Amino acid sequence: MLPILLGILTSLCFAVASLLAQRGYYLSPAPWGAWITIAGNALFLLAAHFALSADTRFWVPENLLFVAVGLFVPGATRVLSFRGIRTMGSSITSTIINTTPMFSTLLAILILGERPGPTVLGGVVLTVLGLITVSWIGEQTFYKKIELVYPFLCALIFSLKDITVRWGLGGGGGQPIFAAGIAALTSTVEIFLITRLIHGERFSLPPRRVSLWFLASGLFTGGAFLFMYLAFSMEKVSIVSPLINSYAVFVLMLTPLMARRIESVTWRKIAGAAMVVGGIFLLSLGKE
Repeated sequence: MLPILLGILTSLCFAVASLLAQRGYYLSPAPWGAWITIAGNALFLLAAHFALSADTRFWVPENLLFVAVGLFVPGATRVLSFRGIRTMGSSITSTIINTTPMFSTLLAILILGERPGPTVLGGVVLTVLGLITVSWIGEQTFYKKIELVYPFLCALIFSLKDITVRWGLGGGGGQPIFAAGIAALTSTVEIFLITRLIHGERFSLPPRRVSLWFLASGLFTGGAFLFMYLAFSMEKVSIVSPLINSYAVFVLMLTPLMARRIESVTWRKIAGAAMVVGGIFLLSLGKE
């Protein structure tokens, strides 16, 4: 049951990190807010690794996989999701991205040879349907159908990240915390270059009271990556992916406490959350 718990903790940390960052953006536009969060994430993970591990293998081929993961998540996915939000709106974009566990499970079957049972597959489907219900708000938008490719690519890259992490950690070996730190450090450098060179933003930290929200978000993001990589080092993608991608439910649960003035809770979202909880229950039952 430990991987199940780690997957749930991953979602919880991602949800808290999201709401803390949202609070920071609510106080100030903060163009460097994302970089602060990712830098805090990298610092947390690398500090945790060197504090807990006496043996660090720097020059091993597997580490290059996690450099690639860091380049694509959140680098490429951030660009693709923002493109989708700009052209189609947040509900359609987030709904499609929430299909990630379905892609992850399919790729795990095709690439890693996983053979999830009917209970696990039912849990994956119920979780995905619940996430779609939570994220869909039925907004009216007009867009070219070709624009759908951006959020679908985003979901595909997220699912490839799940497969790569599981494969790179060798199904129980490797250095999971250090691997997460490598990916986070790569993302830190990439987001700095994107913000500075492509977006043309002069490096300037937001006021201290705003920066603290982003730094706190980075620490919880670090916790999320720590739990996520540990979970993937222990358990199959078909079990872990729906768990780590269900953080929308925790956002819903924590909104009244942390972002009451920013987000609203509806009965439809509560119904979607219940479906996700049911899906997680099926995943735990189907775990071998």
